[in-house]
Amino acid sequence: MPVERMFKKSAEKLLGNTSGGLLLAVSGGADSMVMLHLFAQWIQSYGGRKACTPLLVAHMNFSLRGAESDEDQRFVELRAQEYGIPVVVKKVDAAAVARERGVSVEVAARDLRYGWFESLATSRGLSHVAVAHNANDRAETMLLNLIRGTGLRGLCGMREQRGNIVRPLLEIPSEAILEYARRHDIPFRIDSTNLSTDFSRNKIRHRVMPVLEDMVPGVVSRMGKNADNLLQAMLLLDDLTEQKRTECASARGFSIPCLLGGGHVPFWMHALLSEYGFHPGQTAAVARSLEGQSGKQFLSPTHVLWIDRDELVIRELVQQEEVQQITFERLERKPGFVIPQERNVAALDADTLKFPLTVRKPKPGDKFMPLGMKGFKKISDFLTDEKVPMYEKSTIRLLCSGQDVVWVAGRRIDERFKVTDATTSIMLFRQMEGEPGFPVLSEG
Repeated sequence: MPVERMFKKSAEKLLGNTSGGLLLAVSGGADSMVMLHLFAQWIQSYGGRKACTPLLVAHMNFSLRGAESDEDQRFVELRAQEYGIPVVVKKVDAAAVARERGVSVEVAARDLRYGWFESLATSRGLSHVAVAHNANDRAETMLLNLIRGTGLRGLCGMREQRGNIVRPLLEIPSEAILEYARRHDIPFRIDSTNLSTDFSRNKIRHRVMPVLEDMVPGVVSRMGKNADNLLQAMLLLDDLTEQKRTECASARGFSIPCLLGGGHVPFWMHALLSEYGFHPGQTAAVARSLEGQSGKQFLSPTHVLWIDRDELVIRELVQQEEVQQITFERLERKPGFVIPQERNVAALDADTLKFPLTVRKPKPGDKFMPLGMKGFKKISDFLTDEKVPMYEKSTIRLLCSGQDVVWVAGRRIDERFKVTDATTSIMLFRQMEGEPGFPVLSEG
């Protein structure tokens, strides 16, 4: 089927008769420039105008290739102007953001890109965002997710639509897109990093896919059909999971007898608990523990789970009575771990804590055992000894485990909850303005 017909069929399905407007994500590469051309042609028809006007081109300059990145930006601006379509550009330092967040440049760029697209579409009143992923991109993603062990959801690959994100070229192979660009004299930029095999996706693209295509001609289309079949299976399982969630819901989490009923317990545990941050190894351990001793506890980066007789109880790690600027994360103890010495950081033995924790103002009579001491001390006396000015005392907050004060935030932790040689799991708290990547309790 010709590219134009495949595009129109997909666009009509994805956009319907909407007139909410469309943001086109244009990088300058062949895929996005062909998508821009196709939409510019389509809006000349009544159906296209009704479905996707107004149009807005968006280009993000990630500053990853120096002058090349700036040339990409100027190229997209010029081409959008030639089509008579407004264009908005944004320049960011993706590498710096990746370092700040402790993630790969690819992840940082993806988050920056989609975050900006979403906010830009919302501010301009546009109902959809179109990105130019093609059939080869979907096949490559399936293979990457397969070797990464992401499970069924990852094997479904990319979808034609997720929320307001649409992919009208997803059924079209890259070879057909390149041929269309040549036939219609559509200029495009070549990202030099796409030619390197330093990145996993490029290794799949340049080394693996050619071999598969040689073994099975048309493998990209076949993988797309498999992705569609797997997606249908996943959607069915999602429906069954929601039924199980409703059937087994209890006052504090889930009914264990209900979870055990009907079998497939490891699957249900992963399906129900992954949204709380528990990884597959933990959900498998929970499944094995359901018929075990009451009281066994599991921690994710954001939640605590424990077995209380016939109930699986789930709570957030930290609940707030009074909101406070504190970030928190859970760490597994590793050799060489050094306890932070900053006053605004608290490292606590997670196994000594009772969850959920709370953050609150001091109350009359509050006491704790300051680090290094053997006896208790009133919080008021501790603050006096620390020479905390009166005007600052109203800003003091306490991190509490049950009735116990475990940290006078920014001042001292409690001796009973410190990290020792026997500690295996650590809760790390920071009192600050917020830190990317971690849950934050913030003034609100």
